[in-house]
Amino acid sequence: MNRIDRYILSKFLGNFALFMGLIMLIAMVFDVSQKLDDFMDNDLSLATILLDYYLNFIAFYGNTFSALILFLSTVFFTARMANQGEISAMLTGGLSFGRLMRPYLIGAAVICLASASLSHFIIPGTNSSRIAFEEAYIQHRVTSRPIHLHRQVLPGHFIYVETWSPDRMGGYNFTYEHFEQGRMVDRLKASFIKYDSVKTSWHMDNWTLRQWQSNGHMSLTSGVRLDSSFAFLPQQFSSNNRGIETMTSPELYKALKQVRLSGSEAVLFYEMEWYRRSAYPLSAFILVLIAAAMASRSQRGGIGAQIALGLLVAVLYIFLMQLSSTLASTHMTSPLVAVWVPNILFLGVAMLAYRRASS
Repeated sequence: MNRIDRYILSKFLGNFALFMGLIMLIAMVFDVSQKLDDFMDNDLSLATILLDYYLNFIAFYGNTFSALILFLSTVFFTARMANQGEISAMLTGGLSFGRLMRPYLIGAAVICLASASLSHFIIPGTNSSRIAFEEAYIQHRVTSRPIHLHRQVLPGHFIYVETWSPDRMGGYNFTYEHFEQGRMVDRLKASFIKYDSVKTSWHMDNWTLRQWQSNGHMSLTSGVRLDSSFAFLPQQFSSNNRGIETMTSPELYKALKQVRLSGSEAVLFYEMEWYRRSAYPLSAFILVLIAAAMASRSQRGGIGAQIALGLLVAVLYIFLMQLSSTLASTHMTSPLVAVWVPNILFLGVAMLAYRRASS
């Protein structure tokens, strides 16, 4: 890495840090204005608000929009270099545009790796604290109670609950059916089932177990109370998809396999989150290439015009993300296609911009 590479890379990372700090500060100011009454009503200390909420707030939203913030910061410092004649001097001195992009791509790789690491392993932990804070002090919602839930928890193992209470982690009129080769082997029914998070087991009241032998005979047992371990967790009944954000990627992968098996309608949200954690960090390379190619030439109107154009491109990217997510939620396309479509389309834009800038 020569002196020019270090010079550009220092500007790249420095301006990214500056833009990240300014945008997160503005976001905090707007958020405080909306939640100030909640903070005061709950008599929360400044340390509690900053450490328990806003530190996690910055981690989540900063990482979520890191690629777009990187795009705007790249447009800004590249446009300044172009208007000051620095880029023209580099190109006139024999440096090709492709070679000029090396420090940009190195910087994009640093941001991409940091964002991917945060998305897959660190942000889920900060989300747990942020969501717990919001539910305790800010969002006073009445938790919905799903009804008539059917799930497949293992091949040939099906469960049903008539009414489920997420708050109590319990449900009424529970049924567990086990099939082998299309034949029912046993059926367990209980008037009430509840999960014990301390013992990590299930407690059932007023249960009845029917078992069918290979000769067709059936045995019947019943009781008042029964504790058992099952191959499913309370989250499979819950309709609250915010819990997906609190899972690390290894946990999310295991949960996704289980949700696909169960046939839950929540599989869409699990798949969207799974693909998003890789697609969004990788968009840093595409957006940086567009930003550098777009701002590397001095244009009429100066830096202001280039920043305005950059904002337009950023808004278009966000619009495509929202549009594709909407199409996936209405089952008009798969989550995989929905998450990757903005990157694929903007990759084509990046190639065109690069060809134009290097010609």
